[in-house]
Amino acid sequence: MTATTATPAETAVFRPEQRADHGYFRLWGTRGSIPVSGPNYARHGGNTSCMEIGCGDDRIIFDAGSGIRELGLSVMADPPHRVHLFITHTHWDHIQGFPFFVPSFVPGFEIDVYAPPNIDTDIESIFRGQLDRAYFPVQMEDMQAKFEFKVLGEETVQIGDVKIDWEYTLHPGATVGYRVDIKGKTLAYIPDNEFLKGYLGPPDEAPKQAIDNVHAPLIELLNGVDVLIHEAQYTAEEYADKIGWGHSSVPNASVLAKIAEVGRWIAIHHDPTHSDEFLQDKLNLTRQVLRDLECPIEVVHGYDGMMDYL
Repeated sequence: MTATTATPAETAVFRPEQRADHGYFRLWGTRGSIPVSGPNYARHGGNTSCMEIGCGDDRIIFDAGSGIRELGLSVMADPPHRVHLFITHTHWDHIQGFPFFVPSFVPGFEIDVYAPPNIDTDIESIFRGQLDRAYFPVQMEDMQAKFEFKVLGEETVQIGDVKIDWEYTLHPGATVGYRVDIKGKTLAYIPDNEFLKGYLGPPDEAPKQAIDNVHAPLIELLNGVDVLIHEAQYTAEEYADKIGWGHSSVPNASVLAKIAEVGRWIAIHHDPTHSDEFLQDKLNLTRQVLRDLECPIEVVHGYDGMMDYL
């Protein structure tokens, strides 16, 4: 018997390459209130709110929580360029990382900062204020990037192929959420929103009047998005003691995901007391609530470093 050797097929091997035709998004901070660290938070991470969207040469940042520090190091891999930073609101966990955003100190970078109208003070004053010598050794005058501060208006913001719209959410202070459209693919970023404020009942009996009267503009913004990135900080039991704090319970946030008919939901703004184990149990509960609502959407928990394509 004569041994034979296999002959490689002459047909070329198909080697697919990843493409970001509609851009990508990456979560750099998914914790609420305050950064946390330690083995109990290894899976989800401990940085506060920050997300990046990339499309072509454009990098667009949402919120400047502690996660923006690592994002800034990533930005430094490219030559100086224009960066767009959208702020949902100026509570500490959404701006505390800004003094550590390295591109701010590098000549040639141009940083456009967008924020909603604020009845108390403007966004530039707030950013300068957190760099007061009483709080930080470096002042804004020491930052060598060129800054431009912009107040959001009613018109859509267009950055290359990216369109960005916004709407107010239910949260103390001037707080907004964003809808991002990239070549027909859509994503919404809503880290702070107390949907159905004060409601503690079953999700299938949620008050229609509150949905129609209070939340209609936001629901319209979110309607049909491919990816909803929205908080569900509290369990139902926790929410009973935290009504008015500006954050949603798991059942109430599940109602929003169903009503808005989103493609999939990534839950963020994890409470600093919630360990990885607790969050896994909470995710299982969220999936159960959605099943009971006959809402078949996929839900996962966001984590620091999570990246996906639109």
